[in-house]
Amino acid sequence: MARKQTTADSEISTAPHIDAQSEIAELKAEIARLRGELAAQPVANEPGNWPEEIDYHQQPMSGARLTGISSNREAIRPSSEFPELPVATSDQAQLERDFMRWGYCIVKDAMTKQQVQQQITRLLDQASAERAAKVAHMSHHGAAQTVFNMLAKGRVFRDLAALEPMAASGAPVVEALLEKILGSGFYLATAHGSIVNQGGGRQELHQDQGFVPLPHPPYPLYCLIIWTYSDFDLQSGGTYVVPGSHRNAAGENLVRPEVAFEALAQERIIALEAPPGAAILTDSRLLHSGGKRTAAGTRLASRIFYARAVMRQQENQFVLPPELIENASPKLHGLLGFKTHYGLGMVDGNAIDPAKPKIPIGELSMSRPEAFDQLFDWKFSEDAKTLAAREWDEFAEYLGD
Repeated sequence: MARKQTTADSEISTAPHIDAQSEIAELKAEIARLRGELAAQPVANEPGNWPEEIDYHQQPMSGARLTGISSNREAIRPSSEFPELPVATSDQAQLERDFMRWGYCIVKDAMTKQQVQQQITRLLDQASAERAAKVAHMSHHGAAQTVFNMLAKGRVFRDLAALEPMAASGAPVVEALLEKILGSGFYLATAHGSIVNQGGGRQELHQDQGFVPLPHPPYPLYCLIIWTYSDFDLQSGGTYVVPGSHRNAAGENLVRPEVAFEALAQERIIALEAPPGAAILTDSRLLHSGGKRTAAGTRLASRIFYARAVMRQQENQFVLPPELIENASPKLHGLLGFKTHYGLGMVDGNAIDPAKPKIPIGELSMSRPEAFDQLFDWKFSEDAKTLAAREWDEFAEYLGD
């Protein structure tokens, strides 16, 4: 039986016939046109466009463009004036949101009152003993003191740096955050104590990875943890930060050579507010600085700095035989890492020869004054020479080269 013709059959039968050969010819013509346009564009990889000299050593750094900004005290506001900014919390989801959006977060009750007091007691005793032994690292005309290499200066600090709950009850929360910020296998880079009295504390704005030439990768290379032993606020010398200066929503770094990031720093600087016993975690791209204390009394904290696992030598050169290190040339010492560079590789500040330690500054106490007369390496260092030359510094002694 013959099928009845439908409207669709009619439409198909009346459609224009496409000549395959004509279509191929049109496609070839379009390809030729596109090839012509491509050939007319400049090619980035042509020999004449390649640099003729290696210039990777000349990449800019961020610090020079930030000088003086943090000295404008009138422009610095307490963080509590801005309700959108982070406050101390134990909610890990909120901590992660704060860190990603603002470049820092504040862990509430990271230490118990007893843990805080144990660390304060050891820090103040060590600091007093270092002043008595004339190996103290003072700044701000004596209004501030830094206790370097804290791991050598008390079990409580070693436990804190190792994120042991016996030193900080909130250590598991902090460690979980660190693993998300830096990845697994992160390692300890710095641990020191901070004592700030009235008039001390102000630093220049900087990034904690500011010694890394720009541009930076789109993630932090380091993470600083400030363990607060006393109140942090504008008057007490709470850390100054430029909230959100680490990145934008698209993940792009805001501190880049072609960006006027110093203008961003001038738009809003705040003083962090946190209670004793908190842990403040900061993205190492965040613009921040130490805050000036204007109130009477003392602000106490520990600053412990962690690095991504890749930010280190592939082979561990510090387990070489001692006699090899002792007899190595100065050049080899430097290649092995026994030197300082932009403050990296320090021992007790900037010790003169970390490759040949004789008497480093260890755990000192006012209850053991007989230890104060040792010929510490630090007394022969450039640090000691610089500090002892200051008229106001009576807590540093330089004994010559």
